[in-house]
Amino acid sequence: MEPAHSRLLKYALIAFICAPTCALLCGPAWAQPTGGPLVISAVSVKPAPVVDGKLDDACWSQASRLEEFFCPNTDVAPPEKTVALICVDERALYLAFECYDRTPGDIAAKETRRNGDTSHDDFVIIALDPWHKHGDTYQFIVNATGTQAEQIPGGSATKIEWRGDWSGAAVRTSYGWSAEMAIPYSILRYSPGQDTFGMLVGRAFAKENIMAISPVTGHQVDEKLAVDLTGLHLPRSTSRPVVMSYSTFDSEPGAGMFNAGVDVQYKLTNGLTALGTMNPDFKQVEDVIEPVSFSYTERYLPDQRPFFITGQDGFLPREHLLYTRRIEEFDTGVKLFGTVGNESMGLLDALTYDRQNVLAASWKHRFSDADTAKLLFVSDARTGDPSEVGYGGTAFGIDACHNRTTSEGSDSIWFVGYLAHSEETGDGTVASLGGSHGRGSGRLFYDWMITTTSRNFNPSLGLWSDTNCYGGSFSVGKWTRQDGGRLESRAWNVGVNYLNALDDSEVLAATVTPSMNWAWRNGRWLDVGVTRGEQYGFDGSDVHFGYGWKSNDLYHSGNVYALRGARAGGDYSYCGIQQGFRFADRLSVKLGAEYGSLAGSPEDDGRHFQGVLTSSYDITTERSLGLRVIAREDGVTGYAAYRQVVRRGLDVYVLFGDPDPNLSGFSPRMVVKLVRTL
Repeated sequence: MEPAHSRLLKYALIAFICAPTCALLCGPAWAQPTGGPLVISAVSVKPAPVVDGKLDDACWSQASRLEEFFCPNTDVAPPEKTVALICVDERALYLAFECYDRTPGDIAAKETRRNGDTSHDDFVIIALDPWHKHGDTYQFIVNATGTQAEQIPGGSATKIEWRGDWSGAAVRTSYGWSAEMAIPYSILRYSPGQDTFGMLVGRAFAKENIMAISPVTGHQVDEKLAVDLTGLHLPRSTSRPVVMSYSTFDSEPGAGMFNAGVDVQYKLTNGLTALGTMNPDFKQVEDVIEPVSFSYTERYLPDQRPFFITGQDGFLPREHLLYTRRIEEFDTGVKLFGTVGNESMGLLDALTYDRQNVLAASWKHRFSDADTAKLLFVSDARTGDPSEVGYGGTAFGIDACHNRTTSEGSDSIWFVGYLAHSEETGDGTVASLGGSHGRGSGRLFYDWMITTTSRNFNPSLGLWSDTNCYGGSFSVGKWTRQDGGRLESRAWNVGVNYLNALDDSEVLAATVTPSMNWAWRNGRWLDVGVTRGEQYGFDGSDVHFGYGWKSNDLYHSGNVYALRGARAGGDYSYCGIQQGFRFADRLSVKLGAEYGSLAGSPEDDGRHFQGVLTSSYDITTERSLGLRVIAREDGVTGYAAYRQVVRRGLDVYVLFGDPDPNLSGFSPRMVVKLVRTL
């Protein structure tokens, strides 16, 4: 049999050969766009504007202007006029937006919580690329009531002083509304000597449920044609370390009543960021308290510990090889991450004294705007009795991608190869090759993947589901936005999935899933679909139906979902319903109920019911109370929470009860977490 490392090298060579070959076969879709980016010279002003949302400062008459906007992936023009204004000084970048609206009564801006859910609001946004590499961007958002939100490349903890603070405001005007932003250079990461930023600006129209972007780059957003903001005189990074401490109290017996720790973040002058931690928090209190709000939806749970979430996404191996929630407790750690030139890197070392040492690293090279390759490494070294500490191991990976965007759409081809050695199961490999093709509204899109995973692939800190198999998937569909009328869009999709055992002894999965979706401008939507085929030795066929209403309303949306089919050798039925309510502009309630039934299965047989009440009361925009009650056939449980996340000062999380939904009855447990920067 061919050695595992030889197979991995062969797959890597195939990927690098296939990428340019596929580019040639795709023809005009891979052609470089004509023309070049719009260049704007930074206009320096003094004094700086007062960020109050009112565009009455003298500097805005001198600022650069962006007035041409387009709606990507559609053939429709922006519904209203927007003007963006840009100027700078030695400290910050300043933006203003004139947002015209002929029906000001329809302007929507319900979110009031910093970094809440502004997706249903009228808002403006700037995406900044300080490295000018047409890739990762900082995103800053202000909605029509001045609520701020931001996204940090690589991720960041929730503490505002840890993320880096900036200013934003908005006011209603005679022509619609206006907004201002001030983004200090000190909160950005950039390379020494940088004098040009990439920049895109946009405006979201809540009523029309559409986004307008500037500059105009064709049918698609093309980051290569983003605005080049030149002539910047950026200060050399002289940031001081940010020290963030936490302390917790937990009344649960055996939980460790008092605990405390510290995290340190320091931006180096070469553009890299260093982190250190001692006795980090591992209770994940924010995971429980943050979702008790209709500003937050169910999501894949990232690791909320500052040491892990900061600089994790894109700078270190993905959860396939490194799912940091599996490092439940550790004593100390260091991390280094960032982008210098065409290199992006990440290094992590987490140590549990006399028990475990986790070392992870990633190195990505940018060959061009279209081509990148990344090398990955994870080492999980454990000492002691394997029955107590588990088995460790090592994992290696390569991740290569060719992603070309033009004015008409985007095409990509990618390759992933992993080699994992486990002290328990030995060597195992994964090789996957895939791609996608997208052209926006009214045009076909498709994506595909082929993959093979050996029997013994078992990264000790990774998440991977199917092993000892080969196969692939393919989906094709079309999404069409309607220019007028009550129907906003319609879409169809057909997906095919096939997995077979490596020795061809059985078919693990073979399904085809056609589906249709309709969305109306009043917030209603309808989704229907059918699955036919086998999954893991059983009939996996089903039919599903989903219907929602007021989906563009943060507080009053609702939906119903039903599925009927076969699972695990039995007859399966599921239905669920959710509805949100808002009272007196401060009290939100969401009611949900679910029912599932599995009859005739050798694995499970029975009926299950769950009802959930979630409530949130906003004391202020920075302080709120939450409540969740869960009723099941075996009893009722629940918990209450208090959340305080402030711009400067002490963040507080308080939990009364136990969030474990499998418990029956109410627990007298209380958890308090305090977070402060020094």
